[in-house]
Amino acid sequence: MASDSSSDSSSEGSRAGLRRSPIPSRPEIHQIVLPTPWPIGPVQIYLIESEPLTLIDTGVRSPESRAVLEAALDELGHGFEDVRRVVLTHFHEDHLGQAQMLREHSPELEVWCHEDEREWCEDFSAMRNEWVEPTEALFRESGVPEDVLVRQSAERRRHAEEDPLCDPTRIDRTLRDGDRVPFKDLELGVIHAPGHTQGHLLLHDPDAGVLFTGDHLMGNAVPFTFYSYLLDESPEVDDLLARRPRFRGLPLYLASLRSLRRQKFRTILPAHGGILDRPDQVIQDAILFYEVRIQRIERGLAAAVEEFGRPVSAYDVWRRVFPKADPVSEMRTRLYMVLGALDWLADQGRVAIARDADGILVYTPFA
Repeated sequence: MASDSSSDSSSEGSRAGLRRSPIPSRPEIHQIVLPTPWPIGPVQIYLIESEPLTLIDTGVRSPESRAVLEAALDELGHGFEDVRRVVLTHFHEDHLGQAQMLREHSPELEVWCHEDEREWCEDFSAMRNEWVEPTEALFRESGVPEDVLVRQSAERRRHAEEDPLCDPTRIDRTLRDGDRVPFKDLELGVIHAPGHTQGHLLLHDPDAGVLFTGDHLMGNAVPFTFYSYLLDESPEVDDLLARRPRFRGLPLYLASLRSLRRQKFRTILPAHGGILDRPDQVIQDAILFYEVRIQRIERGLAAAVEEFGRPVSAYDVWRRVFPKADPVSEMRTRLYMVLGALDWLADQGRVAIARDADGILVYTPFA
């Protein structure tokens, strides 16, 4: 879900249930806080009480989450059958989870998402099972030892076999950056914000200065950025290292954050961590979070190269930067962070990348 904590959050967001009209200038917007089973805590979804009646995200598929959502809608005079549209910020369980349940109660319901998320939403369970082999290939190329790969892949398969707290659902409309989500009384603009996932989107109400951010910006955490291989089995064209295409989450995430700095927002409505009324500070804190970790990883790279006297793998850097972390349960998101930092450093011309005799990608800092 998310990496280390970074906060600017309202305690209101920690209590499950309905928070009516938290933005005085937009009485149509209500926050609904739904329970999750994870350390990140509850997820905040939003009801736009206009025509068509619309939810932004849906919470996990669980009896507890369903009961809280039903009670919140009932308090506002609505039922599941009245919801006509769901707009998803991204495909993760606490956002997509109950969309199919809502469709079963409201046959007229439409589910919208970014075009890059469609396959993930419509084939959620199968896609989740397929994450194991692409991640294993990425980690093998990153220098993770085979015994660790076997244990970690077994753990990932076990997770894949568990109840995913989410049902796949049909996507009725896909969105792109710059599209509009219309209502009778307002209009939301779509901002493509890749990083946490490939097709993560934000929704902007320019008249009220409100930005719905999903997991892109949160009050109690900073998201990890996705780094698993994409489905193309062939190496990238003209890549001298014969790397397979993959989504490079961290550089895209930072670029997205920097583009948000150029815009004016008054309030951020995130999926976790309350309601944020200092958007500029929240955006800058997220940038700083990763800038500090990139610097730490760059120092770790230099130290590992000095220690081993040779170019080193991303796994070597991970071991240097996170020496106490468990390789099975705690490596995945942190190795994504290391890979993201190394990609960013390579883009800046600060590291050289090569492939060693075993096929592992290795890195050397430029002096």
